[in-house]
Amino acid sequence: MSSDKSSPDTAINARKCLGALQFGPRKKLLSTLLTNGILHIGELAEQPEDTFTHEERREHHVFQQLLQTVPGLEKRLMEGSSEDVAHVAELIQKGASSARADDTKSLKGAILDWITLRGQPLNPSLACNVKVDRGFHHERMGALLCPAGLDWSNIE
Repeated sequence: MSSDKSSPDTAINARKCLGALQFGPRKKLLSTLLTNGILHIGELAEQPEDTFTHEERREHHVFQQLLQTVPGLEKRLMEGSSEDVAHVAELIQKGASSARADDTKSLKGAILDWITLRGQPLNPSLACNVKVDRGFHHERMGALLCPAGLDWSNIE
């Protein structure tokens, strides 16, 4: 390993100090997850697994699942620079965000169909594209979201 401060290995080691699953912003989370995973299969591969914390083992398991899901990812990460790792993390995050947005967008209208009793209007009515007045703010949705052991109609 080079002692040059600008090398990718140095940047990777600098990010190792915090666990990826502990980070707040998702952009940093994925980049750190990838960086720590690279370290684990590279420099830290010789260390016995019991020397790692529970969180580090959990993080590595997530990394391994990601490698199995995306063909060619391990080769790209191992051969790429720290900028390549950051770019891959950004692309993965963009795909995850897009999938999540598509899911919630398609569910807004479908939920109205699910909670409306057949042949009856929903009262009070809800707009297909607005989420503000849903959840516990709406009488019918609140009753459906209420835990099984509680009675929604009981104010207490």
